[in-house]
Amino acid sequence: MLASLNVWADVIAAGLVGAAVLFWIVQLVGNGVSGRFRQKFRFGQWPEHDEVIPVFPRLIHFLHVVNMIMLAVSGIYIRFPFYPGLKPFNQQVHYIAMWAVIVFMIIRIVYAIFIDRKAFTFTKQDAKVMPQAMMYYMFVRKHYPHLSKYNGMQKLTYGYAFPVLLTFLAITGLSMFWPNQFLGWTGSVASAAALARVIHFTLAALIITVTLIHICLSFVEDFPALMIFFGLRRQYWEEDYDEYYEEDEEVEEQIDPRRAEQLDDQLDEPLDNVAVAKVLAAEDPPPKKKGKN
Repeated sequence: MLASLNVWADVIAAGLVGAAVLFWIVQLVGNGVSGRFRQKFRFGQWPEHDEVIPVFPRLIHFLHVVNMIMLAVSGIYIRFPFYPGLKPFNQQVHYIAMWAVIVFMIIRIVYAIFIDRKAFTFTKQDAKVMPQAMMYYMFVRKHYPHLSKYNGMQKLTYGYAFPVLLTFLAITGLSMFWPNQFLGWTGSVASAAALARVIHFTLAALIITVTLIHICLSFVEDFPALMIFFGLRRQYWEEDYDEYYEEDEEVEEQIDPRRAEQLDDQLDEPLDNVAVAKVLAAEDPPPKKKGKN
């Protein structure tokens, strides 16, 4: 029976990861065909954020991602040892990364409860807006229903489901490391440990799938925020806005109002002046200066 369960676990894992890959393909093609990529990457029409992302959650997020990658890579090798001789090393890496993920998950939960509670509180309004968000991701709805820092699906997934999944993943993982201590009550430690291994692998595949979908939506929906989270792009602080608006006023004087209105008509929402200037510069670049012969 356990042999058949292992086969089914592999089938389910392959199906989940395949679904994540299909989701990536649909999002990339859909954003390209619908013109969303054009609006965002060319015209700079990304979501606006009301606050600067604090350093602490960014750091925890980065460390969590690094250790999750270590867990995934080492776990895949333990499940499928494609290169001989590395299993003890990968088991140690898996063990260290497991404790790191547990620690960072606890820190993030405590932070969410005491500092970021409002952002993760699921409300009735979130429930009403969730279908609209789903239709937006399926390209049925044009506009994203912005309600708060996170939409309802994000709150349920990352605020509730993800911690629960990671908790069960940790429990089944610890059961395999210390089977007598965790599974002695079952009366058959060997069988219980084998079953825990199947459950652990299936949960890991589900978490990897959710993570791949999360990365995809971060890329297509808010690429600048993704870059900021990993320290690859600088955030705007309060003192930067004065300089930004000074630049905005200078650019506004150079814009052809008729061409700017045409650009606005091509999109679902108006462009800011800096974005318009970038488009106009790309369409009508200044003449190159001739070098001296």
